[in-house]
Amino acid sequence: MSTREFDIYTDGACSGNPGPGGWAAVITEGDNSREISGFEERTTNQRMELKAAVEALRAVPPGSRVRLFSDSAYLVNCFNQGWIKRWQNNGWLTGKGQPVENQDLWRELLELSRDIKVEWIKVKGHSTDRINQRCDYLARGAITAANENGNPAEEAGTGEGNVRQGRGTISGPGPKTTGFSANCNANGMRRLGLLTGGGDCPGLNAVIRAVVKGATYNYNLEVVGFNNGFRGLVENDAALIDDFAVSGILNRGGTILGTSNRDNPFDFRPGGSSDYRETDNDRSGDAVENLKKWGIECLVVIGGDGSLLLAHRFSKLGVPVIGIPKTIDNDLPATDVTFGFDSAVTTATDAIDKIHTTAESHHRVMVVEVMGRNAGWIALQAGMAGGGDIILIPEIPFEYQHIVDKIMERNSRGKKFSIIVAAEGAHPAGGEPIYQAKGDVKRLGGISSVIAREIEKRTDMESRATVLGHLQRGGSPTSYDRVLATRFGVKAVELFREGKYNEMVCLRGYDIESAPLEEAVAGTKRVDPSSEQVRAALAVGTSFGCPI
Repeated sequence: MSTREFDIYTDGACSGNPGPGGWAAVITEGDNSREISGFEERTTNQRMELKAAVEALRAVPPGSRVRLFSDSAYLVNCFNQGWIKRWQNNGWLTGKGQPVENQDLWRELLELSRDIKVEWIKVKGHSTDRINQRCDYLARGAITAANENGNPAEEAGTGEGNVRQGRGTISGPGPKTTGFSANCNANGMRRLGLLTGGGDCPGLNAVIRAVVKGATYNYNLEVVGFNNGFRGLVENDAALIDDFAVSGILNRGGTILGTSNRDNPFDFRPGGSSDYRETDNDRSGDAVENLKKWGIECLVVIGGDGSLLLAHRFSKLGVPVIGIPKTIDNDLPATDVTFGFDSAVTTATDAIDKIHTTAESHHRVMVVEVMGRNAGWIALQAGMAGGGDIILIPEIPFEYQHIVDKIMERNSRGKKFSIIVAAEGAHPAGGEPIYQAKGDVKRLGGISSVIAREIEKRTDMESRATVLGHLQRGGSPTSYDRVLATRFGVKAVELFREGKYNEMVCLRGYDIESAPLEEAVAGTKRVDPSSEQVRAALAVGTSFGCPI
C-alpha cells in the first residue's frame, strides 16, 4: 500500500496571554481538504500553536508522510534543531532547569511524530499564502464563535473545543460560483467584498472596521478585502479580514487595504490610468471572475466620484454593488457630507492658525493653498474657521485688484498682514485653473505661488505661499469623521442584508440613508456663491476677491 501524503497548515491565536484562545488546521490530501478548529477558555498563544499541531496530526493515519507548515518559529525549531530531544533527555527541564511548559502537548507531539513522518516547515507570519491566512482566520474565528455562543466544549463536556470540519479545494480562494445570488463559501458563510479606491483620507480604516465588525458580529458574514483598490480586484490580490485584523485601527489614518486612484479595470494599463472613462484595455471580466471565485455576493466600494463611477459600471455588468462616499473634497452630490472632509478642514484650520503668527510677526501676506479640486468646500470652511481675510474658491473667480484693495484697506487700519486661503482650483476671472504636468498626468496646484508673486508686484508687501498638499489627507480622523465613517460602514452592511444593491450610503441632515449610485456620480457638488455660508463669511468682512 502506498504511503499517504498530507500538507497541513496550523495556527493558533489568543486574546490575551493568558486569555481565550483558538486553534485551527487545514489538512490537504491531493484535491481533498478539511478544516478543523477549536477553543480553550483560558490559555496562551504558544499552547494554541501546539494544540493545532497535535489535533492535525491526530487527524491523519499512522504511517503517513506530512509536511506541516506553521508560522511559529518556536514550534518548528523545537523539532528541526533538536530542542525537544534535549528536553526529553533532561527530564523535561529547560537548559535553565525549569519545567518545560505545555509538557502534555510536547509529549504527544513527540509520540505522534514516531508514527508519522513529519517535515516541519516555517512560513512567514501574516504571509500572503492563502492557506496560512485561512488558517489564521479559522483560529481567530473559533474565539469569536465561543465568545458569542458560550464555550461549546464545556457544554459537550469533551474539553476539545468546537471542532468544525469541511470539504473543499484549498489551493484557491474559494469555490467557483456562477453568479452573485446567495453564494456561500466552503463553510456555508456568505461573503462581502471590500476595497478602498481613489485618494486616501482620514476615516478609511474606521469604515473598514465598521463593515467587518458589522458583518461578523451581527450577521455571521465573512469579508474579503481587496488590496490597493481596483488593482487588487483585477489581480486577485485579496484576503479574508476579520475583527482581529481591524482591532485598533479606528483612530489610524490611511487604509490597511491600500488604495490607488490610477487603476481602472475598464482601461487597465501598466502604471495605471488617470482617466476613469477610457476603455482601451478592458479587464473588468477578470475582476468579475475574481469576485465569483471568492464567492462574493456584493462588492462594497469605499471611494469618491471616480471609484464610485467604476462601481456603477460594474453594477451594469450585473455585480451587486454598494458605495460608501469618501473624499476630503466633499464634492459628491448625493450626500450632505463625506467622511474625511471634517478631518481635512481641521488640519487646514490648524495650519492657518499657525501661519497667522508668522504673518503678523513679519507683516507679510501669506497665501495658504488647500485641496478640493474644482470645489471650494475646504477653502471656504477652513478659511472661515481660521479667520482668513480673503478666501478664493473655484466657484467665484477672483480679480487681483480686489485682492489688493482688501490688503491695502486692512493696512490702512493698522493690520499689517493678511491671510489668503486659496483652493487649488481657484482662478482669476477670465482665466483657467493652474495645473502641474508630470508626463501625461496633470494635477491642480500652484495658484498660491502665482497669487503671492502678483501681490508683491502690486504692493510693497512681502508675500509667501504655503501649499498644504497631502497633509490634509494624513493623520488621525476627527471624532466627527470616526462616527460618520462608522455609521456609513454599518449602513452598508444593512443595505446588503436588505438586498438593496447599486446604492450609496449617504448623510441627509442627521440621518444615514441611501441614494442610487447613478445619482452619486451625477456631477459635482460645488459651493453656491449665494449660499448662507458665503453670506456669513461676507458679513464678518471676508473678501472673495471680487464684488458679490
